[in-house]
Amino acid sequence: MLRKLAVSIATLIALSHSQVVQAEAWFEVEVYVFERQSQSTEQWPDTPIKTKTDKAIDLISPAVAQVVTPMASESAPCTLVFDADANSHCAESLNGDPTSEPIAAAPTSVEYRYPPVIPSEISSATTSYASANGGPVLLARSQSQFASIINSISRERGTRSLLHMAWQQPMRGKSGSVPIRLFAGKDFSGTYHFDGRKIVTPTQTEPMINADGTPMLASVVSPVWELDGTLNIYLSHYLYIETALNMRKEGRKLLPAMPSDAADTSATLTAPKVMTPFLMSVPLEQNRRVKSEEIHYLDHPEMGMVIQIRKMAQPSAQQKSQNAESIQTVGQY
Repeated sequence: MLRKLAVSIATLIALSHSQVVQAEAWFEVEVYVFERQSQSTEQWPDTPIKTKTDKAIDLISPAVAQVVTPMASESAPCTLVFDADANSHCAESLNGDPTSEPIAAAPTSVEYRYPPVIPSEISSATTSYASANGGPVLLARSQSQFASIINSISRERGTRSLLHMAWQQPMRGKSGSVPIRLFAGKDFSGTYHFDGRKIVTPTQTEPMINADGTPMLASVVSPVWELDGTLNIYLSHYLYIETALNMRKEGRKLLPAMPSDAADTSATLTAPKVMTPFLMSVPLEQNRRVKSEEIHYLDHPEMGMVIQIRKMAQPSAQQKSQNAESIQTVGQY
């Protein structure tokens, strides 16, 4: 009798957990980031703010970049994540426990060749919908709703579009949330180091040779994007958004009058300082509670972000109806 009771309780718990998973809230997110030309005299940090991209999901690279090295399996979908060294590899889709984090698959040799400038409009080539138990999905331009907002802001003097994109994603608690990586604009890696120092063009023209006589392969340089960072959205009774973005702007800074990558540190410290080209880092780092359906604006002297988080149908129901505008009540967030 007790054994049957225990089995019944375990079954009820399993069913309850399954219903929680199935009832996971999905939302549609739309973001527009623009630069604002200003005469601000505010002093920005010397180094970019840390952006934790080691588990960030990249929806942009597959839309704008060319795959240099094929994936290990063309039949398996790949959602890019980034490790601590900003190297990309595939990760398994988020599924099962809504509070669990994605499990990184074995790193693949996927590499992308990016254009020198990322277009401000990022979208899927075709109308897209999320799938049950899947991860975030980039939407087509026709599925976005910010056309009038973008037109209005673009007419303002001194503004320039940096990034506009929309996607569908499941919402989890803070501990289980996974940020979306946002990047756009110009790639400065050919001119500046990531820390902002100007790259000193080497005088050596002969190729470097390994000990065995073979040419030494050039190291892969990670892009230094004009806009780069993460946007994390999580659900904790209310919706919260966390931004960790850097906007890079060319400027000048007082630095020692010698190569910035010189080996003699003591000489660098004693050298006279002169105004030197430098890639400034303008941070947009905020944590804000928001409501779904409302259009929110994150203000900043040098840039702005417009974001809306919209309720949507669960992917299973959405697949049946193919109606992206159907609304499912998921609570008063």
